[in-house]
Amino acid sequence: MRTRALACGRSVAVASACLWSVLAHVTDARAQQPTDAAVAQTLFDEGKRLMQEGKYAQACPKLAESQKLDPGGGTLLALALCHESEGKTASAWGEFNEAASVARKDKRTDREAAANEHIKALDPKLVKLRIVVSSSVADLEIRRDNFVIGSAQWSLPIPVDPGPHTIDASAPGYKKWTTTATVAGEGKVVDVVVPALDTAPKEV
Repeated sequence: MRTRALACGRSVAVASACLWSVLAHVTDARAQQPTDAAVAQTLFDEGKRLMQEGKYAQACPKLAESQKLDPGGGTLLALALCHESEGKTASAWGEFNEAASVARKDKRTDREAAANEHIKALDPKLVKLRIVVSSSVADLEIRRDNFVIGSAQWSLPIPVDPGPHTIDASAPGYKKWTTTATVAGEGKVVDVVVPALDTAPKEV
């Protein structure tokens, strides 16, 4: 991996500049199959170029795919910074936390410091969604944006990206319930109450 050693500052502005400087010199080591490595590196380079042009909606998926093909600390930081710039605060917060952990393991104090500064800045901005189940039934399944939300997460404020989120509730023998909640406002917690499900008509 080719990088430039940097000591990141103690402010978000300096940390951001530090990350950009680090990323400008990153070529993550690729340990996968040669074809995957070439694709991952191409996606990474294109993602950085698009970020520099402010085209975050196009850049983030390319960086995410690069990270999926061949995970790397520099790619993860770039993805976090991209999502932060795109306004996806929860995604960025989670990625910066993961990036800090990876940097700590790799003994990259510059990356760890920069990631932690972004985490601190994002903490008060996070918007959270709390799903409250008013009446549970056997085999009740709750989904948010088509991802299953385990019962351990019910009634717990979970950071989510700002914007609309679809919540579904279903169980055998009951009618499916669905709603869309728009989550917005820095530091806000939005509650979605899942009502008791209506019994589905019995098949004749």
